[in-house]
Amino acid sequence: MVGTFLAWYVASGHSVKDLGTAVSAFLALLGVPAAVLAVFRLGRSGLAPTRLEDVADQLAEGVRLQWEAEARVQRLNDPFPLSVEWTAADTDLVESWPFLRELAGDWPGQSSEAASSWAVSPRGLAGKGGEIAQVFGRVPTRRLVVLGEPGAGKTMLLIRLLLALVEHRSPGAAVPVLFSLASWDPDRQDFYRWMADELAQEHSALRALAPVNPSQPSTSTQAYALLEQRLILPILDGLDELPQAVRARALQSINQALPAGQPLVLSSRTAEYRSALTTPSGISVLLNGAAGIRLLPLEPEKAAAYLARDAGGSAGQAAARWRPVSVSLESNAPVSEALSTPLGLFLARTIYNPGPDEQITELADPNELLDRARFPTRQHIDTHLYAAFIPAAYRPHPRHPARWSVQQAQRTHAFLASHLQHALGGTPNLAWWQLHKAFPSGQPLAMGLTAGLLGALPGSLVLVPDGFASVLGFLLCTGLALAVVAALITSRAGERSPSSGFRWSWKGGSGLRTCGLATGLVFGFLIGLTIGRGVGIMGGLTGGLIVGLPFALLGGLRSVHPDLDKAVGPGTVLARDRRTFWTLTLSAAFTGALVHALLHKLLTPLGEAAGLAHFWEEMAVTFAFTFPIGLVLGLIRSVWMQFLVARIKLAVKGRVPWRFMSFLADAHERRGVLRQVGAVYQFRHIDLQRHLAEHQP
Repeated sequence: MVGTFLAWYVASGHSVKDLGTAVSAFLALLGVPAAVLAVFRLGRSGLAPTRLEDVADQLAEGVRLQWEAEARVQRLNDPFPLSVEWTAADTDLVESWPFLRELAGDWPGQSSEAASSWAVSPRGLAGKGGEIAQVFGRVPTRRLVVLGEPGAGKTMLLIRLLLALVEHRSPGAAVPVLFSLASWDPDRQDFYRWMADELAQEHSALRALAPVNPSQPSTSTQAYALLEQRLILPILDGLDELPQAVRARALQSINQALPAGQPLVLSSRTAEYRSALTTPSGISVLLNGAAGIRLLPLEPEKAAAYLARDAGGSAGQAAARWRPVSVSLESNAPVSEALSTPLGLFLARTIYNPGPDEQITELADPNELLDRARFPTRQHIDTHLYAAFIPAAYRPHPRHPARWSVQQAQRTHAFLASHLQHALGGTPNLAWWQLHKAFPSGQPLAMGLTAGLLGALPGSLVLVPDGFASVLGFLLCTGLALAVVAALITSRAGERSPSSGFRWSWKGGSGLRTCGLATGLVFGFLIGLTIGRGVGIMGGLTGGLIVGLPFALLGGLRSVHPDLDKAVGPGTVLARDRRTFWTLTLSAAFTGALVHALLHKLLTPLGEAAGLAHFWEEMAVTFAFTFPIGLVLGLIRSVWMQFLVARIKLAVKGRVPWRFMSFLADAHERRGVLRQVGAVYQFRHIDLQRHLAEHQP
């Protein structure tokens, strides 16, 4: 590369005696890209953990913060925690108790002190509410299946268990992590690899290589290494949310992947779990070494007290509206079944109980749930509660009016639910960087055209005095080149994830460096071909070589990710990815323009040297042509552009609001429609998602 520069320098008619000065200046300019990037100080600056146990300790803090915040948003303790009760699961669904004690007793290093805490029989697993952590400790193998009916509070109980385990966790011990099984495809994904991918998605710092002995280079990510070293305690939520055809294979995969001494918690609906234990060949398969509990319906007195307390207390007018319903809770009426679960109570209180400063007369009367002609079965009441929930969550409030109408909220949530069910195969994970998958075709072209127009705009403005032909030629060439690049990037979008920042390193990156240099040459050729200005194709190639050099150096960029002990939500992930896009685009364009302008000034004979004003003018002109190359780098290192294009297309069609991320944050923080799991959102319950998908307007 330096040789090419020297040959060009001498061939341009410059004196050989100035060659040393030119080379020195040229080599000094090699440091410009790194200096420009250092100004932005993107990425993590702290020391990396030196032991895997340190990584686990940091992750535990991040998990605690994440789920404590989510418990507050989901109002798990408001007006008071619902104390769900449970009993031992049916014996045909779990291992026999003597076998569990014998199995755990044969493990190497098992102490008599640990054995003394085991329950004597399955009856010792019965409990309620906050006792779940103690009950989990009574299982000899520390493997537990949590069973219950739809909406019975399984996920809520898993969150309480997770927080209790984190609270009493010893340094360096396993970290409990909640995984949603609905996003797993047992036919295509290895169980360990899927868990590692989920960990890296929720905690992007775990994508880094695991800390190891310097003489033993690491090839595993921190996420995978934590799983291999049993420093993750998997809490698997929702086996029933997998398609029926793969549930048995999912259990088999879990049995094969996890070693005997690996603790585990798994939840499922009871009937679906029972059917999953029988394979298509008729062979019964249990979850190896697992005990089980079954959640019980809420007691009528507890449900009635909860609704009255949420309405402001039993003496209030709002609570008095529940008295006829409370009496029916003692019977076998459909309303008694519908309101015997935490989910049913949450939907009912949102629909019928007033918020602060709301007038009772403006709300529906809960006694409508007693109408047997309208609601002959529990399923009819459940459907009604799901249908009335979104309008209730977005009803006008005198002090906090919603920024979106009920109709717009209903339409958006129905679209998002349908998107998850149909475009993404039923996953509950609503990730903003997958929004483009709502368009099965045409998205690469739309993104390419958008990027092409954006990249060609500065150069076109510069060329306006040269006439329409120059502007049109530059627009066509630049737009076409960027459209192809953007289309290629988008075609692999399923393999990409948001960026959290970057740093520069000499190690690796040869492919990107070559790509950067080649891109500079291509654009130089196009400039020489379409614009002319007496430069010609060879002059354009020479300029492209000079301009492409900084981008070859920028190929050494490496993604970095935030600290593990900080909870990161979807909005934060989007902001970091957008920052990465613009920082890379602008810094690359500025660096290329600066290098070109400095070299041009350096190589211009002293008698022809122009003033400082001309230098900045030339740099501005060069920036217009280096901006498209910087845009390519931004597209490669981030996913914000493809999200932006998808969001605009959906907003134009009226499927989502223009302020889409604000809508999602509001649905999570104020409306209770969504819950947040790391970097993604989920609907409050999978049945709510399915209902909205089936009833899309």
